[in-house]
Amino acid sequence: MSEHEPNSAPEAGSPSAPAEKKEPKVIKRYTNRKLYDTVESRYVTLDEIAQMIKGGAEVKIIDNRTKEDLTSVTLAQIIFEEEKKRSQMPLGVLREIIRHGGEAVAGFYAEKAGTLVGKVAELKSKTESIREDLSARMTGIFRKPEEAVDELRGKVDSAVKQALDVLGPAAKAEIERLQKRIQELEQKIEQLTKG
Repeated sequence: MSEHEPNSAPEAGSPSAPAEKKEPKVIKRYTNRKLYDTVESRYVTLDEIAQMIKGGAEVKIIDNRTKEDLTSVTLAQIIFEEEKKRSQMPLGVLREIIRHGGEAVAGFYAEKAGTLVGKVAELKSKTESIREDLSARMTGIFRKPEEAVDELRGKVDSAVKQALDVLGPAAKAEIERLQKRIQELEQKIEQLTKG
């Protein structure tokens, strides 16, 4: 096709390749509505662009003829296509988006964030409960230390898995921090039982 420039993508070993990571990946949109990835020199679909974004890539979609930035329009189209597949956003929120634009989306996600904060607080409470249980078991740990550690490890693993199911990837950093703290406490228990 004569509209795209096959030499516009940098060579893998070229000096500009490392700098490319900081710049968004440029996707050209042609008059026939096809999307061309200038980095990988191939046509892509909306689903593939969605996967790039989910993978952490920054993308910029431009009209090949006018050079107009079509990123927000294309991302809105991706959101629309995703919504058609799994219809998770309440109809009321969709109506508010039409009435008030982006403010409604911000409100929807602020509400979700509030729910997430509540779930993180619940996770902290469960962790504190486990910590208190650990203190109570310290007296009996000298009788059967391996059994107590295994039982505690099972409870911690169960609580963490349950919390992960509820929270999803949004609270991953908090969960990792709590797991690290639990591992430290387990190591202290092992040291106490050996010494």
